[in-house]
Amino acid sequence: MKDYKTEGIIIRVRDYNEADRIVTILTSEYGKVQAIARGCRKPKSRKRGLIQLFTHAEFALYRGRSLDTIIQCEGKEAFAGIREDLDRMAYAAYMAELLDGFAVSGEGQEELFYLALVCLYLLTVEDPELVTRVFEVRIMRLMGYMPHLEDCVCCGSPLAGSQAAFSSRMGGGLCAKCSASDPEAVICTMGALNMLKQLSRWDLKRLRVLRLTAKMKQEIGEIMQPYISQRLEKRIRSADFIQSLASVQNNG
Repeated sequence: MKDYKTEGIIIRVRDYNEADRIVTILTSEYGKVQAIARGCRKPKSRKRGLIQLFTHAEFALYRGRSLDTIIQCEGKEAFAGIREDLDRMAYAAYMAELLDGFAVSGEGQEELFYLALVCLYLLTVEDPELVTRVFEVRIMRLMGYMPHLEDCVCCGSPLAGSQAAFSSRMGGGLCAKCSASDPEAVICTMGALNMLKQLSRWDLKRLRVLRLTAKMKQEIGEIMQPYISQRLEKRIRSADFIQSLASVQNNG
């Protein structure tokens, strides 16, 4: 069929020509879909307010050779709470970049789609950094990249004590004796590694019950961001923006 309908979330947007936009849509049924929204930037276009980053909508599309065409778009949620807050916007952009990097085209990705949808909703009402830390762990688990945290990834001995290390290259925790086996390993607390395991299975409906210190959230981010970047085989630009934003706020 040339025409089809699907529910999706816009995870990437770029302007094209004078009035069009090319978007990447994450869908449950078809995975990642590349499509063009013709005329959506015109002042009187009905699609103007809908073809934006993070929009959750029902899309009617026409299948093309390289790009599909958005025929109709019926909005479900615009996530105004994200757009009105710079911190939430930055974390949502980071999540969108990871989704764009890991999602594939042409196959159903129901779990990934619903993880994205739930975390975008949580971003509007919960601590955005905590939501993002949970999202990082969950997307790694879904993609089959869950870090090895039960014992030392190098020698297999139990991870114990108060301090350990995490190797992005080797894919998991290192005991004190093996921490020197990877010069780029991140020195971390056992509490951070244990919290990663807890976040991977925590009920998202009870997220507000979790009370993580700012230091713990930072430590988990310092573990996960290089790990994810290595799996994507590229630098995550939105993570750099979050760091620069935090630096400005801390110095302000």
